This record gives sequence, structure tokens and C-alpha cells, in this order.
Amino acid sequence: MTLYLDDRGDIDNETVARMNPAYEKGLCHNVRKYAREYNEVTGIHGLRYLTEKRSRTEKIIWVILLSLSLAGCIYMIYEVLYKYNNSPVVVSFATEDTPLHQIPFPAITICPEFKYSRQKFNFSEVYRKLAENEEVDDADMRDYQYLGLLCEETIQGNKTVDNRFFEAIDELKPNGDDILPFCIYMDRPLPCKEIFTPIIVDEGICYSFNILGRDEVFREHVYHYADYYHIRNTSRQVFDIETGYEEGAGINTYPRRALTSGADNSLAIFFEYDTSETDFVCNNFLQGFRVLIHNPWEVPRLSKHYFRIPFDKVIVAAMYPEMVTTSREVRRFKPEKRKCYMVDERPLKHFQKYTQSNCLLECLTNYTLNECGCVRFFMPRESDTAICGVGSSECVDKAEVEIKVKELEYKMLGKTFCDCKPSCTQLKFNVETSHSDFYFREYFKTVHQQYFTDNTSHWSVLEIYFKEEQFITKERNELYGTSDLISNLGGLLGLFTGFSLISLAEIIYFLSLRIFCNDKMYGRWSGPPN
Repeated sequence: MTLYLDDRGDIDNETVARMNPAYEKGLCHNVRKYAREYNEVTGIHGLRYLTEKRSRTEKIIWVILLSLSLAGCIYMIYEVLYKYNNSPVVVSFATEDTPLHQIPFPAITICPEFKYSRQKFNFSEVYRKLAENEEVDDADMRDYQYLGLLCEETIQGNKTVDNRFFEAIDELKPNGDDILPFCIYMDRPLPCKEIFTPIIVDEGICYSFNILGRDEVFREHVYHYADYYHIRNTSRQVFDIETGYEEGAGINTYPRRALTSGADNSLAIFFEYDTSETDFVCNNFLQGFRVLIHNPWEVPRLSKHYFRIPFDKVIVAAMYPEMVTTSREVRRFKPEKRKCYMVDERPLKHFQKYTQSNCLLECLTNYTLNECGCVRFFMPRESDTAICGVGSSECVDKAEVEIKVKELEYKMLGKTFCDCKPSCTQLKFNVETSHSDFYFREYFKTVHQQYFTDNTSHWSVLEIYFKEEQFITKERNELYGTSDLISNLGGLLGLFTGFSLISLAEIIYFLSLRIFCNDKMYGRWSGPPN
């Protein structure tokens, strides 16, 4: 016989009792009794049927049912948590319409297809001389190489050019007062030069209405020639990309507000085109004007997006804004989750504010500089950065193709090469165009006779206006907020199992306080004896 002694050498009765098979039987009995007691009072579905004195078949059926219900609950909770972690943002319509006066009138950028005045220089003639190995003087050769950057066809040229390139194209450009003689804005005739700003973009020297000035778009180190991209005689800028116009800004703001809708409140632009200025070698047999309607804080690229103004036509462009904003709740998410950048969240080297188009242009600029040792003339750069000449055309074209391929390859792998996500606040303008013939000779016989002086010219008109007084804004919102997530998880647990916060409190109570109180009251953790 084995004796169990305590530290003092006495018989340890408690240990002896635990070694008794009857003790184990009593422990199992108490556990079942305690579990049965919990199952009879809990709100969790189906547990009571597992501890009732019922047949084994019934208990097996309820085990299967409870297992299926629990599996379904776990799967649905996984789906909710997956959406919460991977797609926490949803784009939905705002609850209220946005009035027009809360957004700016779009920037209108116009580029003539003829890049220079043939009265000042003849590109085709120099092209012919070089093709036939005739002698060309130094001045013509210099201008030919400079204009070769704007034209489609060249024969030879230097790999880089200096800032005198801008002096040359400025001297040779067609007169802006001749190609855009006058405009009508808010039913008020005025010279276009009062509201249009000359800028240098990928299509050469162009003219833009309501675009932000270079001090608001570019950083201080970016080189600008003369007064290009410089806004004159404007009030202090009172518009922010994310928050809109300042409160109390009034009507006279810059960029100009979109005040009201309707064709009677349009911007009408009159174009004059002298066909004698057409150089088919330089402009690839195209005539007329390119037009891009864009938001005021983006640098336009009319080689990518534009619509054309043909001769002797009235073009009517009816606009409808499309705006996407971001709620405060979404701003706390990381850019990878909300899939967009705030304007100050992704600093750009050359631009003050982030936009996707500006980011892509900067990425192309950096890649071209790295591959070719120079940048194209319209790209933002410091004054000592070399400008690619016509001799580098093959390199810059190759760089642009390569970066497109790389970006596509990275997207297919779920990555990004340039890291240029959309802006969290976006504004674009959808345009519907229609046209009819413009009998300009008859028109100028009755109105604005002072502008019609040359019978060899062709005239066209572009009228731009808003279709509606208000528009529907889209907004990025949380798919699940904290309360939404708790409601969804609680609803699934309640639907599949009947579990609630009170159920959790019951479990904690039965595993802690009730055991302690039972021991104090009855001298046993499982409660009073049956």
C-alpha cells in the first residue's frame, strides 16, 4: 500500500482523495453539470441540446448543425474583414448637388498647327536646300534646328540646344493678336490677349485662358523664358485644389469662377487662320487649331489630348463637370489603401502641388534626363539642364516608349513604376461638341467689321459653356467605418450563432466570478449539490 505524506510527515488526505477513481468521476460529473447549467441560460443557439439527456442521434445532428453554422459565420466574417483591409474605400454619389460657382471655369489651351510665321522664316525652303545639298547660311541653319524640335521632319541637328532656343521660337512665332483677334466672355467683347496667357508646351507656343500662373504651378528653381506662363493683372489666388474657394472670396477671383450655365454665358473665341502661313513639311499636313479643356492647375499636353478647330466652322462645346472629392474619414488611410494621393502627400521635385498628370510628366522628365542626358524643351527643368536637340530625337522617343512599356509591365505585376496614383480630389470636364458652317464674310459685314481686313483668311468660332447650373459630385467614403464594422460582425455572429456582447459577459462570468461565489456559498465550485 502506498502512503502519501505531506511536508510534516502526516497523511495527505486531499491527494489520496484525488487518486481515488471516484474523485475523477465526480469531477467529470461536476463539469458536465456546470456546462449544462451554462447552456440552459446562454443565448447562444443550440448549445443546450448538446448537454440535455437526449439520444446520441439528436446530439450528433445538433453538432453537425452547429458546426455548419459556425463555419458559415467564420467565412462571412473573413469576407467582411478582407474587404475592410483591402478595399476600405468606396466611391459613391454625394448627398447634395454642387453648384457651379464652387468650381473654377476650366482652363482653355489653344495651339495653332502652324508653329512659326512664314513671313519671318521658311522652314520648307531650308529643308529643300539641305535635301539637295545646297548651302545654307548659319542663321537659317540655327533657326532650322530650333524649329526642328517643333516640326515632324528634320534632316540633321545637334544633340542639345541652349536657352537661345526659346528666343528663336519667340521671335519666329505667329502674332497672337492675329490668330486670336477677339473673344466674347460673359457677353462682353474684348481682345483675347487680355484673358489669354502665352505658354510653352509640347506643341510649341500656345495660349491659355484661366490657367494658374507659374508661381502657383512650378517650384522656384524651374526655368521659364521671359513672361511665358506669367499671369498678369489678377487678384490674389483664393482657390485651393482640395478645399475650393475661400469663404467670402466673391465673384472676381482667379482662377475665374464658373458663374452660370447656358450659351448666353459662354466664352466665345474667334480664330483667324491665314492659309499662306501653312507649312506642310513642318506641321505634317495639318491645319487649324488644337484645343484642350482642362483644370487650371495642370500642365496641358496637346500632343496627347485635344480636339480640333477646322476652318470656317462654329464649334459649340457644352461642358459638364465631373468632380471626385475625399471624405475626412478616408484621409486617415494610407495611400496604398485609398489608392490616391492628397495634393501635399507626394512631393514632386518640379511642381508645387501633386496631380497625376504632373507626376507622369515629371517621371518622364527624370527618365529622359537619365537616359539621354537632356530633357525636351517643354519639360520642367533647372536653367543649367540641357535641352535635347533634334540629334537626340531618337533617344527621347525611345525613352518615352520605354517608360510606357515599363509602367504597363509594373501594372500587370500589381506595382507601379512612376508611383503616380490619381489625385484624391479630381476635377475634369466632359465635353459634347457640335458644329455648323460659319459664314464669316456675311457675319463681319454686320458686326465687328474692324477685325475683318484680309479676304484670304479663314475664320472659326469656338463657344464654350456649361450645360447645367449644378452637377453631381462623387465622393470617396469609408466602405466600413468602426460602427459599421462592429454592426456587420455583430450581425453575422447574432444571425449564425446568437452570440452577443452579453453572451461574452456570460462566458467570462461563468469562468470567473460564479466559480468564486459558488465556492464561498456552497464550498464547491460547481454550485449546490443536486
